[in-house]
Amino acid sequence: MSKDVYKAVVDFIEKWLYDGEDWDTVIKSVIQARKLFSSMIKVREDEVALIPNTSTGLIAVASSIDWRKESNIVVAEHNFPTNFNVFSSLLRNGLIKEIRIAKYRNGRIPLEEYEKLIDEETQLVSVDYVGWLTGYREDLQTIAKIAHEKGALVLSDIFHAAGVFPIDLRSLDVDIAVCGSYKWLLAPSGAAFLYVKRELLDTVLTNCWTGWIGVTDSVVERMIRGESRLFDRPLPLLDSEPANTASRYEWGSWAGPTVIGLTESLRFFQKIDLDSSWRRILSLTDQLIKELTERDFKIFSPIDRNKRSGIVSLFINDPYDVAEKLSREKIIVSARPNILRISIDFYNNEEDVDKISQTLIDVKEKSPKKT
Repeated sequence: MSKDVYKAVVDFIEKWLYDGEDWDTVIKSVIQARKLFSSMIKVREDEVALIPNTSTGLIAVASSIDWRKESNIVVAEHNFPTNFNVFSSLLRNGLIKEIRIAKYRNGRIPLEEYEKLIDEETQLVSVDYVGWLTGYREDLQTIAKIAHEKGALVLSDIFHAAGVFPIDLRSLDVDIAVCGSYKWLLAPSGAAFLYVKRELLDTVLTNCWTGWIGVTDSVVERMIRGESRLFDRPLPLLDSEPANTASRYEWGSWAGPTVIGLTESLRFFQKIDLDSSWRRILSLTDQLIKELTERDFKIFSPIDRNKRSGIVSLFINDPYDVAEKLSREKIIVSARPNILRISIDFYNNEEDVDKISQTLIDVKEKSPKKT
């Protein structure tokens, strides 16, 4: 997280300590966060909801679709496990017939795999924009075309994409997307965004559950309308109606410090050129892949720039042991099953890449096992 994000969170908590929680500022930050994130992914502001985490978004979507018992869902193998967990609940409860998995072949999923699996009984295709283990970047636009021709919706988790490279979800023709706050958006954990195409509300997605925030006359909507005394009149009870925007999925109150930090981080992203930062990330991943392949490390991530993200993963023995050795050199990486995942962002530099490459080489040479 940036120093500005840190300061914004600390200042908010310090004020809370002496004066109580500044709830109005939290609501203002929610409104601002929606606006900034919708601008980042090139969608309408009323198509974005601010929710606690991506799992909440996926469950909200799963509970809003009128599932056909004979239908199927196509899920990419490289999706984060939440996708599988949520959709297997539908299968377990008899709401759908089948879950089909588009599988890896040599670290990528060929488009032919989607063409083979998606048919007229497919209601939803769930494809993470960037695979969480390999960093493989999907061709969402083509997948959406294949899915829409068969009448299926396309849902994408863009957690490892937003903040890394420019995104235009409307051009990609994605119907629904989720994205958490704490990875490449460089914000605290405890928040996420749900994007839903405006035309899907009350047509394909019929809202099943509504909380006190997700109604037409919520405190947020009152603030947007310019009301200053948010609780001056009673809130709607049995006569409440779901909001006619994606905000209907904002079921309850937010974690104030997280929202404050997230909004500050999104303001930071407004100041930088994502095209430029993306070129920097590509250059640094080029350097890392070159240095590691020259020393016979086996790269799990795509080598092709058109399929790459900010993630470079390599096959390695004892990844947790290696990650712990790197951490002692103040190099933070992620150990995952049989791989080491390295995440490179625009704030990194060539010296960082040299350091991690050389440290990995040293660990490999000192290891009694083949790495």
